[in-house]
Amino acid sequence: MHPYLITAKPGWFRRTATGVRVWTLRLLALLVMAVLGTVVLTVRFARPIVNYTATRLIFLELWAAQRLGRPPVSGFIGAGITDGFVDEFHRARAHATTNA
Repeated sequence: MHPYLITAKPGWFRRTATGVRVWTLRLLALLVMAVLGTVVLTVRFARPIVNYTATRLIFLELWAAQRLGRPPVSGFIGAGITDGFVDEFHRARAHATTNA
């Protein structure tokens, strides 16, 4: 190993390239965080609207099913999906590891 390699200062081009790389990554990270924050905020604001719309559509389907004399389809599908989520949630809780 040559001793001048230890004390050699990088040239202006390499220092500039390093600075550009560092700031580009910082800006990219900031952009990713801003986009993810926007998506999360949008989903959080849309959740009450989706819940309200779903409730109104369920009531509309129940009304139509009552008029036609047929069972509501979304009730069967929704119950199955809910049961699947509950089973998965309990399975995940049972197999979760603790950091204690």
